[in-house]
Amino acid sequence: MTRSRFFLLLILAFVVALYFEDSRRAMLDFASPAAQPALRWMTNQELKQIVDDLETHRATRGSLPLARGEFDRWLRDRYRDDRYWQDAWGTPYQLRAQGNRFQVISAGSDREFGTDDDLIAEGTR
Repeated sequence: MTRSRFFLLLILAFVVALYFEDSRRAMLDFASPAAQPALRWMTNQELKQIVDDLETHRATRGSLPLARGEFDRWLRDRYRDDRYWQDAWGTPYQLRAQGNRFQVISAGSDREFGTDDDLIAEGTR
């Protein structure tokens, strides 16, 4: 087998492994140090999109989905693909409002809210 075929098979195996949730987690844990910047970037992009969509929702409907469980339902209705309901590490996003601002929060790579690695995007209520 030539090197190029071996390399293509290796890439194909990697892509197939990423498709399945269990193997994706194992691969991400293994490649974690190298993958963290990309995962943080992806999650920040999703957070910004969610904030933009929440601001549009507030402008058209007059309020944010703040009641218990309402934000999760809003995410499911707005984004049909379940990968947008959680951050790159598999933790569901949280919505918090305070005063005239709101935050959409990712727990970050440690999967715990309230720690230094949390990612936060802010919007206006």
